[in-house]
Amino acid sequence: MYKIAICDDDKKYVDFLEQIICQVSEKPQDNIIYKFYSGEEFLENPASSFDLLVLDMKMEKVDGMAVVLKYRESDQDGILVFCSGIQMLKPEFFDVHPFRYLMKSYSREKLTYEIRLILEKMIENKKETFLIVCSDGRMDKVPVRDILYISNRKHGSNIHTFSKQTQKSEEFICNRKLKEIYEELKNQHFEYAHNSYIVNFQAVVGLKNNSIQLEDSTMLNISRSKKERFHKRFSQYLGQKYRRNRREEG
Repeated sequence: MYKIAICDDDKKYVDFLEQIICQVSEKPQDNIIYKFYSGEEFLENPASSFDLLVLDMKMEKVDGMAVVLKYRESDQDGILVFCSGIQMLKPEFFDVHPFRYLMKSYSREKLTYEIRLILEKMIENKKETFLIVCSDGRMDKVPVRDILYISNRKHGSNIHTFSKQTQKSEEFICNRKLKEIYEELKNQHFEYAHNSYIVNFQAVVGLKNNSIQLEDSTMLNISRSKKERFHKRFSQYLGQKYRRNRREEG
């Protein structure tokens, strides 16, 4: 089930978007659509966590920026899409990581195409993979997307994580060897940066020569023996990500 919110003070446009979403969805019955006609109404909603929020940037009293800042407090992972009748984009709107901008002047054909891409992104975003971590009789399901890196330890490994939603770091002790975990995760953008740890490419925010910066500001070194393969695989990852984004932009 997917929770979709549309927030716009133009009721006709809200209904139009709802119609397009239902038309494009392969399983419209899987969507719960919430309609809000002002920023105040959205902020008064107790269930402010959505898989997708389509938000008007310019509304009376409480504008789109105030709404999205509140939205990001409770939901860092939901897809955000701005809609607007003007093309003037304030720099701060980019800081909240919108997936797309919809112009209200779009033709029905163009809007249908855009909504299809947005819904595909929403579905992909909700597919979550987990790493099962067992230690001393305890089992945890750790979201792979939250893993920063995994390091070797004497009788297993340490899973280092960072949640974008809570902005909190956590460490899990695992009785599985690093080599075994790498075999499971190597096709999910993980690679050795050193004999003693593997890194999640999705958590890398900076890479310079032999240094890696991760989302929580952790700095790691790339060993000489791993440097060539690490850089090669990271370049491939960036290339795939770029091509995927280009296809999504149409």
